[in-house]
Amino acid sequence: MRESVNLAKIGTKKPNGRVYEYWVLRWFAINGKQRSQSIGRVGKMSKRQAEKMRRQKQAELDRNPGRRNVSAAPSLGEYLQLYFQNRQSELAPGTIALHEHTAKYLKGFLGEARRLDAVQRADARAFKAALAAGELVYLNKRKQMPAEATVNMHIRNARRIFGMALEDDLIPFNPFDRLAGRMPAPKAWHEVTADEFSKLMTAASPAWRLLLALARYAGLRRGEALNLHWDNILWDSSRLVVIANDEWKPKDRDSRTVPICQELHTLLLEAFEQAEAGQTTVIPANGVVVKNNSRDFTVLCKRAGVQRYAKPLHTLRKTCLTDWSRSFPAHVVAAWAGHASIETTSQFYLQVSEAEYERAAGVVQTQPTSVLR
Repeated sequence: MRESVNLAKIGTKKPNGRVYEYWVLRWFAINGKQRSQSIGRVGKMSKRQAEKMRRQKQAELDRNPGRRNVSAAPSLGEYLQLYFQNRQSELAPGTIALHEHTAKYLKGFLGEARRLDAVQRADARAFKAALAAGELVYLNKRKQMPAEATVNMHIRNARRIFGMALEDDLIPFNPFDRLAGRMPAPKAWHEVTADEFSKLMTAASPAWRLLLALARYAGLRRGEALNLHWDNILWDSSRLVVIANDEWKPKDRDSRTVPICQELHTLLLEAFEQAEAGQTTVIPANGVVVKNNSRDFTVLCKRAGVQRYAKPLHTLRKTCLTDWSRSFPAHVVAAWAGHASIETTSQFYLQVSEAEYERAAGVVQTQPTSVLR
C-alpha cells in the first residue's frame, strides 16, 4: 500500500554546474494537488533522519485529516453560517456586526457556492483591490467609497474568519495571511485644553458632565462610562473598576482598575449624594441618549462657546492618556487604558501637546523683525 506521504530524492543543478540532491516529502493537499516540502540535503541528512521526518509529517496529516480530505471543506456560504453560530458567545455584538459586514463583501465577491479550500491568495488580493476600488459598494446601503482604514479593517476580519477555518483543518492555509494593511496616515489631533474642558463642563447637564469627566479624567470609553455602576467605585482607595455586568461586557471582555483623581472624586461624590433611590449606574439611565450622542454634543459646544471637534469622547480619552504618560510609565498607562499592548497606547493615543512645545521653547518668545533672504 502506497503511503500518503512519500520520501524522494530530488537533484538540483546549481549555477556552478554542481548537482545537489535533497530529501523531499510529497503528499496530496486538500484541493487534490500534490504538495512537496524539502527537508534537507542528502549527505547532510541521513535516510534514517529523513524517514523520521516523513513519519512526523504522516502523523501530522493523520491528526488533521481535513488538510488532506478534499470532501471536508464546505462552501463559503455554509462556512460563514457556521462561523457566526460558533462565535456568537466569543465576540462582542459590535465585532459580530463588523464581521457580518465583511462576510457580505466576501460572499458578493467570491460567491456563496465557492468551496472554501478553493480560495487562493490571489483571490484574497483581488478581493482587497475590489474593495479599495469601490467595486463592492453596491453591497453597502450607504453606497460610499470605503476609506483605506475601512478596507484594512475588512481584510483583518477576513483573516480572522479564514483563520478559524485553518484552525479547524478545513483549509491548508489562510489566503489572507500575507495581506498587510499600510500604516494609517497621521491625522490632526485636537487637544482639549483645560479652559475648553471647563467651558464644556459648565454648560453640560449633570449626566453629560459625568460622561465627559469619566472620559477626560479616567480614560473610559463611552460604553464603559454608561455602564459604570456605583458598586464599581472603590471610595476608600480612590479607584473604579471596569467590569462586565449582566447586560454589558467591556471591549475584549477584559476588566481593569483605574485611579480616581481628585477632580473626578469630587464629581462622583456629588453625583452619589444626588442620585435617586434605586439608581445603580453612575450616569442615570436615559441621562445620555446614545443615538443622539453626536447631535447633543454639537448643541453642548454651541452652548459652551467651544469649537466643535470630532470624536468628542475618544478625544477626551486620548487627552487623559497623554496626561497620564507625563507622570507614569507606558505599561501603567496601557493597563489603565485597557490596551493589550504598550504599542497600541503609544501609536494611537499618546500625542505631543502644545504644552510640551511651550515648555521646551520657553514662555517668552522673540519674534523676528525681518525676513531672511
